[in-house]
Amino acid sequence: LPMSGIGEILKIIGDFGPFQKWLVVFTLIPCLSVAFHQFCQLFMVSQVPHHCDTSWILAVGPNLTEEEQLNLTLPRNADGEYEQCFMYSPVDWDLDSIMAYGLNSTEKCRSGWVYPSAQPPSLLTEFDLVCDRKDLNDIAQSIYMVGLFLGSMIFGPLSDRIGRRPVILISMFLQGLFGLGIAFVPHFYVYMAFRCVVGASVSGITMTILALATEWIGVSSRPKAVLTSHCCFAIGQMILAGLSYGIRNWRLLEIAGSAPIFVIFFCI
Repeated sequence: LPMSGIGEILKIIGDFGPFQKWLVVFTLIPCLSVAFHQFCQLFMVSQVPHHCDTSWILAVGPNLTEEEQLNLTLPRNADGEYEQCFMYSPVDWDLDSIMAYGLNSTEKCRSGWVYPSAQPPSLLTEFDLVCDRKDLNDIAQSIYMVGLFLGSMIFGPLSDRIGRRPVILISMFLQGLFGLGIAFVPHFYVYMAFRCVVGASVSGITMTILALATEWIGVSSRPKAVLTSHCCFAIGQMILAGLSYGIRNWRLLEIAGSAPIFVIFFCI
């Protein structure tokens, strides 16, 4: 049946009847999870103080206080604060010589970083997204955008071929599965790969939902459906803000934002 014929039928039975209202409710609820995955990384990479791991000096000075250790092994910047990405090069001297003559040669952190503040686990602290590795944060978000692009290229034509509902279900399942998988990744490169799949699923959900709404809702009521989708997206952002405030562990936050999609999956 051509779309023009469906439009005529909708004029007869009503543009926005009970069926269309329930359709809007069940198809726009996933927009809440879309908002979560779109912006969750912003709350998982909170900036915290850090400095190079200089525990090498404890081999010759095991009784040094933390302040003495940092003062001997870390250079200071123009503001008088410890450098976050540089350290004094380790030497084979004894502690008395180090304290008497000091260290001058600097190099980049060779043994990782230390995060002094008592912070819950975040993407930054677990995968050391600092100094030379800080660009990985932006790269991960770019790869997520690549996923959005790939999803639009794959799920758009696929929904025309096999139907809107199957594509919505496939996209929701992938989003939930790989969203939960992100919470257990051991390496940041695996995280980026999973985020790419989540991005593709987000495209599948948003594109198919909007197409379904415009096909089954009359012309006069389509703005209501579009407005409702934007409202759900905004509500999803507010829920994300509340979750990130209450759940500081990034892995638990990812689980809290990804698991509920399966409830919607079995309802649709």
